[in-house]
Amino acid sequence: MVGMFAVAANAVTIKALRVQGEIPVDPTDPFWSPSYGPTAGKHITIEMDPQMITNPMWPNPSTKWVRVKAVRNDKEIAVMLTWLDPTRNDIMVRSQQYKDQVALMFPVNQAGEEPPFTMGGEGERVNIWQWKGTWDKEGAGAAGNAGMQDVEDQYQNMGMGSGGYYMYEPSGQLEMKAALKEGVSGSKDQRAGNGVHTGGATDISKRNSFVDRGMGKNEGVYNPGRATHNILSDASMRRSPVEDLNAEGFSTLTTQAHQDVDGKGNWFNNRWSVVFKRALSTNDQNDTQFSGSKTPMAIAIWNGQNKERNGQKAVTQFHTLEY
Repeated sequence: MVGMFAVAANAVTIKALRVQGEIPVDPTDPFWSPSYGPTAGKHITIEMDPQMITNPMWPNPSTKWVRVKAVRNDKEIAVMLTWLDPTRNDIMVRSQQYKDQVALMFPVNQAGEEPPFTMGGEGERVNIWQWKGTWDKEGAGAAGNAGMQDVEDQYQNMGMGSGGYYMYEPSGQLEMKAALKEGVSGSKDQRAGNGVHTGGATDISKRNSFVDRGMGKNEGVYNPGRATHNILSDASMRRSPVEDLNAEGFSTLTTQAHQDVDGKGNWFNNRWSVVFKRALSTNDQNDTQFSGSKTPMAIAIWNGQNKERNGQKAVTQFHTLEY
């Protein structure tokens, strides 16, 4: 028992509530309220287990349970997960900094036996929906500096002397420079100071101050991940804070070419609530299709404050999502 509610330790069936109308993706919408609205009291609490299958094992993950709600209408299916996490970890710009994450996993092939819950196996592909706290904070689809975190997000009001931190960008002439104001090279622009340009990193030979505020957000040549449109670096490539992935066993995790999953997270009162939503059917053969009546579904949770990443996480076995 955790508190006053029962926790399911064995495989359980999660029954999706059938609703009419739109399913909101925002977990703060009254639709998802635990006290009122159509999904009130419709959750099930599931015990999280340590990952002890492969190295590096993780015998003591900090997340011990998760509350699960599921709903569907005629076109879409959604799952909301809620778990305790007293620290919000959605900035990852320092070394030794890790982000909060949560993922759902389904078999791509709904016929036959379940694939291994350890991210599937060879020829037994799984579809993974992974929400990342950092992606949620950066804003999916945001281009330019608005969709990028840097040291000034960690250390607000930072200012550095000209003899120290310096990120003036040479003439990279990459397309991200278009996000900056005309005639300004280098870093942070409209987002800081209530929309007022901070100046950012400038040509050191032209400065009239020893302090340069709002530094750190260079574009182009200093951000090859964004310049090459890597979804891990470039928020404008993302559909939502949820990455749509496939795997066929350990070390095979692959981003899908077509992202189909919506989602949103909210951290409040020492807990995360995250909603995943997707169409029941898609045209992507790498996606799970919700065309029957039920599917296996497993859950993984990473607590960034506990330095959890990759295989170091809390996991569940496959449960049954009945929709």
